Amino acid sequence: MRLFITGMKHCGKSTASRILAGLTGLEGSDSDDLVLAYLGTDSIRQWYREHGKEAFMDAELKAVSAFMDSHKSYILSLGGGVCDNSPLMDRMKMEGRIIYLTRPEEAVLGKIMQKGLPPFIDPADPEGSFHRLYTRRDRIYRSYADLTVELGPYGDKEECARRILSRLEEAQWLETQ
Repeated sequence: MRLFITGMKHCGKSTASRILAGLTGLEGSDSDDLVLAYLGTDSIRQWYREHGKEAFMDAELKAVSAFMDSHKSYILSLGGGVCDNSPLMDRMKMEGRIIYLTRPEEAVLGKIMQKGLPPFIDPADPEGSFHRLYTRRDRIYRSYADLTVELGPYGDKEECARRILSRLEEAQWLETQ
């Protein structure tokens, strides 16, 4: 079983994946860790600023593909912008199940703003640029998703993971391991 956890930046993908890995016994990994190792850097944000979106998406595709080629069964959380990486999204769709985690736009923006403005947000219009990004990415994620899980506002992380696990069990995806 290959499960890909997708969603907006700071929606809880990495945390949910880590908890789900523990609950299911599947290996858990995070694409940020894979990309950092592939690039040999300690800051994706800095590397992205220096090299740009296209170079980052190429590195992301190569790092995640290498992981997919060497692992049979896992839960992998992806970066918030993976929906813009069509070759990677297409491969994930063919080789596993894509789970889209979503939260209210305002909650996600608030969490992002707490962590510092990322390079894909316009500092002159953070709310407007994020709204456009959220709307576009939400549409793409929903088009690829095999399962969409509405998590609501931020709350208990274990409860969110149990909600996702329940949806996976309903879909009978975990019985095929």
